[in-house]
Amino acid sequence: MVSAWGVSFAYHKRLVLDDVSLSLRAGEFLGFLGPNGSGKSTFLKNLLGFLKPSTGRIVFSGAVLTHLERSRRLAFVPQNSMPPASLSVQEVVLMGRLPHIRDRWTGYGKVDRQKVAEVLDALGIAGMAERDVMSLSGGEMQKVIIGRCLVQEGDILLLDEATSGLDLNHTIEIMELMRKKAGEEGKTIVAVLHDLNLASQYCDRIVLLKNGCLRYEGRPQDILTEEVVEEIYGIRAVVKADEYGRPFVLPRRAASPCSGETRQGEAAHVY
Repeated sequence: MVSAWGVSFAYHKRLVLDDVSLSLRAGEFLGFLGPNGSGKSTFLKNLLGFLKPSTGRIVFSGAVLTHLERSRRLAFVPQNSMPPASLSVQEVVLMGRLPHIRDRWTGYGKVDRQKVAEVLDALGIAGMAERDVMSLSGGEMQKVIIGRCLVQEGDILLLDEATSGLDLNHTIEIMELMRKKAGEEGKTIVAVLHDLNLASQYCDRIVLLKNGCLRYEGRPQDILTEEVVEEIYGIRAVVKADEYGRPFVLPRRAASPCSGETRQGEAAHVY
């Protein structure tokens, strides 16, 4: 569906992506992982056309897309996004329909507003449609930005740490929704994540970057090993498999437990 061939990118003279080749498949949930500064977000911005590769090329179903075609096919949730003005939740989410309006004079139509209502309901935020986004918590605002992405109806959804501001319950809710988008609607999901366990549970395939290079690519159960985690992140971890064969990663402490820690078998106080 999308192929990147030998993509490199440099900010001024600092190389951030180094000869990355990768294919995205329809209906796949792909996890993009790696240390901070490894090039994950930069790769997404090259896919979007926000940045142009220094070398290499990116093609969509064998063709190079125009800016308008990209805006219709690719939807994006950035790491940080705040509206430039005081707007309602409904107005912010409605922005995702911009690539679909016939012209700027016609504006949004009935179908656009219906799509917004459906997405707000799916995200559990229909009750705050008229609220000013300036009154929202960080987690609530993040769900609004995810909603803006979903109403765009692109066949490729790019999520740059989309669940970083959400609590555990809402994180799982969003990941389940994305899993459904991939499995039932054939959407391609590309998610930049820092949580290895979340990626292991939900992603069909994961990519591990380090220093701008693609180091590993494959199913979580094939590449998430103790040796790989130490190589990529520089930490020691215990990696075990759950009942479905999916690995879960438990980082090990670098130093011995501090003297004040509750020992095994010792009762802890609950207040």
